[in-house]
Amino acid sequence: MSADLRGLRVLDLSRYAPGPYCTLILAALGAEVIKVEPPPSGDPLRSLDPDAFERLNAGKKSILLDLKSEAGTRALRALSREADVLVEGFRPGVMSRLRLDYESLKHEAPRLVYLSLTGYGAEGPYRDRAGHDVNYMAAAGALEGVSRPPSIQVADLAAGGLFGAVAVLSAILARTESGAGRHIDLSMHHGVLSMMMLASGEAGSRLSGAFPNYALYRTRDGRSISVGALEPKFWAAFCAGIERRDLESRMMDRGAVADVARVIEEKDLGFWAERFSGIDACVEPVWAAGNRRSHPQAAHRGAGSGFTLPFFDGAKGAIDLGPSPGPGQHTEEVVEALAKDLG
Repeated sequence: MSADLRGLRVLDLSRYAPGPYCTLILAALGAEVIKVEPPPSGDPLRSLDPDAFERLNAGKKSILLDLKSEAGTRALRALSREADVLVEGFRPGVMSRLRLDYESLKHEAPRLVYLSLTGYGAEGPYRDRAGHDVNYMAAAGALEGVSRPPSIQVADLAAGGLFGAVAVLSAILARTESGAGRHIDLSMHHGVLSMMMLASGEAGSRLSGAFPNYALYRTRDGRSISVGALEPKFWAAFCAGIERRDLESRMMDRGAVADVARVIEEKDLGFWAERFSGIDACVEPVWAAGNRRSHPQAAHRGAGSGFTLPFFDGAKGAIDLGPSPGPGQHTEEVVEALAKDLG
């Protein structure tokens, strides 16, 4: 585990996935993360999906605070004075009504980096609109032509959690010079839009699956292989691998998709996996989500189990953050330390 952020205290008021994934990354980098949950049961994800809650909140502390009460408000204000970062994922205006928004806290906590993580951002016609991952991706144009949502939550985890962690780290770095915190207004919809920069151009067309050299093909046993033969040398190798050299000149011929599909569906996935294991053609089997950790490369990199991050030099194996906390497990410990501030 990295200790790069050791000594950094993060208050996490967020629920479900986006904010908790952001603070999980910060915890993996050494930060102390205090999860502020509503009484009596805490984050709704605890009951909705206990396994997901365990993964997203490993190694964090938990306190129960009723932010609608005067005592809860006073406690959070005191905590914010001692914290470096606050992460919240309520709809715009909620924290303002509670007098716990950045403008209300910045005078007594001037170094606080305050991340507001919402679906559509703090301003605009959609600011109050409810939504989840699939909605933000749909509104950003990321689901065009898709018959069902992907199994990975791109808006929640990438546009929300990852972008949130990057934004927080950038603000912390800036604070070392200015001494001042800042408010970060992060929209998951906007985040997905930023990742769609190539979608409407030539690259997006070439990567759409409309051409034979970059597509998914079903095998005889109902599974699939991925072909990413964008360069002519890889396409030539692929055509040789399926024994259809006559297709080499049709790399950008949409009509050749059906020709390739007919060849691939004649054999099981195991046959094609073995055939292309020694051919440099950018071909890989499509792994089932439930089996992804048994991939030999995942095992070699230490990504075979538990929570891992891909950017630690030489790091192998899951990052052991310990178990997730019980609801309010650390309330007494954390709030007692603030007894003087609370009066």
